[in-house]
Amino acid sequence: MRRNSGGDASLLRRLNTVAVLRVLHTAGQLTLTEVASRAKVSRPTAEDAVADLLGRGLVRESPPQDGPRVVGRPARRYEFNVDAGYVLGVDVGAHKILAVAADLGGGERAAHRVEIEPELPAADRLAEMRGALRTVAAEAGVKLSDVRALGVGTSGIVDTGGKVTLSGHLPGWTGTHLPTELSGLIAGKVLVGNDSNLAALGEHWRGVARGVDDVVYILAGRRISAGILLGGRVHTGRHGAAGEIGIMRSMGWYDTARLLRDGHASSVELVNRLAAGVAATVLTIDPEVVIIGGGLSQAGDALIEPLRTKLADLCLYPVQVEASTLADRSVALGAVRLALDEVEGQLFDLG
Repeated sequence: MRRNSGGDASLLRRLNTVAVLRVLHTAGQLTLTEVASRAKVSRPTAEDAVADLLGRGLVRESPPQDGPRVVGRPARRYEFNVDAGYVLGVDVGAHKILAVAADLGGGERAAHRVEIEPELPAADRLAEMRGALRTVAAEAGVKLSDVRALGVGTSGIVDTGGKVTLSGHLPGWTGTHLPTELSGLIAGKVLVGNDSNLAALGEHWRGVARGVDDVVYILAGRRISAGILLGGRVHTGRHGAAGEIGIMRSMGWYDTARLLRDGHASSVELVNRLAAGVAATVLTIDPEVVIIGGGLSQAGDALIEPLRTKLADLCLYPVQVEASTLADRSVALGAVRLALDEVEGQLFDLG
């Protein structure tokens, strides 16, 4: 049997081009010689790959660097073109919708927030979300046709297809298939995740969990829920319900959220109720860090220190506990990261 030399050569070119793109995506401005060295290809191969990527708009020539002038013509430098497309992320909750636009390097271009009422019907909440996404794109100077992916963070259990299979906090939200509802808004794919899980992803990307791969994020405010990151990836479970331990009344999280809303929880009672559910999660996951987000994160050390002490009594090993530094942006930023992961998967796909 004759080998398909043409097919082999085509695959090799794709492999080399992807290797060069990966290098430029992460390394900043590089000369062709530096690209070849880091991608482990020959200089002519790097030159061909860069020419291909320039033609596709994924790479651009870098502007001249500041500094002392050199004799002769300076070597050209190339970089990943972060403006080759854009992504959007949105957090749709009970009280707010927060939309963020970012370039393909993760640089934030604009953010737009809309305050809404918890009792807002599902159709109106969807309309507000669409409006927020159109507005943030316009404020960023981004055409919706140039948006390669949209990430959506929402309360409730979300299946792999982006359908909210159960939501006890947003009226009429159960059964909402968000990719369908947002179909046609952007050119790219719509991805949906549970808000607590995406908050954990956002903290891993831009918050206190940077460099940490096993994370438990506790969204604690008007309601309490947990998001889980294992090996740097969101862990959703078979039905998308991983971390939903608050459904167990014996954990006390449901009543704790009610007491918080009513302002009737003492600090000691709050720590004890919160610690029970956190400890159960820690003993199951054995994470490197537990992050407290939502409204309770604003309490700072007044909550974090006694919670650390209580968890030290309840868990086998001491666990690092930190307050979120992203305030109420963690879900929206996690949604942006979800969209970026999708785009990067497309860029580095050899198919």
